Amino acid sequence: MSEPHGPLQGVRVVACSTAQAGTVPYMLMADLGAEVIKIEVPEGGDNSRGSTVLPGFPSTYFETNNRGVRSLTLNLKTDEGRDILKKLVARADIFGQNFRPGAAEKNGFGYDDLRRINPKLVYISISGYGPKGPNAHLPGTDSMAQALGGIAQAYATPGQPLKTGIVSVADETCAILAFGGALAALTYARTTGIGQKVDWSLLGGQIRLMGWTLATAMWRNRDPVTGQARITGTAERPGISASFNDGDGKPLVFQLNGARAWRSAMTALGFYERLEREGFGDLGIVIDSEEKRAALLSLLAKSTTRNMASG
Repeated sequence: MSEPHGPLQGVRVVACSTAQAGTVPYMLMADLGAEVIKIEVPEGGDNSRGSTVLPGFPSTYFETNNRGVRSLTLNLKTDEGRDILKKLVARADIFGQNFRPGAAEKNGFGYDDLRRINPKLVYISISGYGPKGPNAHLPGTDSMAQALGGIAQAYATPGQPLKTGIVSVADETCAILAFGGALAALTYARTTGIGQKVDWSLLGGQIRLMGWTLATAMWRNRDPVTGQARITGTAERPGISASFNDGDGKPLVFQLNGARAWRSAMTALGFYERLEREGFGDLGIVIDSEEKRAALLSLLAKSTTRNMASG
């Protein structure tokens, strides 16, 4: 193995983490030069080693999420295993775990336990729904977080069931946010000598990922616009994001903001005049009308196909 290099060279990480949200933050650290020791259980290790194993290959899931880390088997149910873990933590900069809230504390390696050993320690805890609240004790999964956080509805088509994404957006969003939180806490620890605990959750990551879409839905008290095209903004400054197939069956995707961009883009595609004749020269008129929005989308799809086919 080549020597580590990068901006995190010299940073030591100990991670008692499995699955995707719990491992990707430390994989990213390893990519940047950190020394990452992954603690795995005896007799099989991380159970994701058996996920998505293709003939002739190891697990795509495990390899992708644990790139660059070093594994060590410890039985944390024994005194010896816990003692070894604490010796590793004493020399570490970052510790991470994604047990259910309360499990680490019960087994002697919660934040209060480990910061007595290492006051500078940055402690990362990842869970399904956060450390408090009615669902804190429940296990979390990517699909559950997508559904509860609103992403499954945003992916859906109006009138159709919720649809979770094939890409693990809840896991990955949570992991990337935890990665950023860890580096912020590490900077503080190196400046002040004081460590911190960083809590993050799958559901919390989805709230951030929804961003302005969630805020707009709350302020309007109306579900977000979903489907092949989303018309957003206000009547004075409308926006649209749409995807259709052209006459050759190839995807056509565009996103526009503002009335001027609407006219320029539709003119360039060759069907603004038709849209104007049908009363859609101004995109803003469909903002508050479901009927007009549906009529525009139908006309847009037909126009796109006709013009792309003849072009």
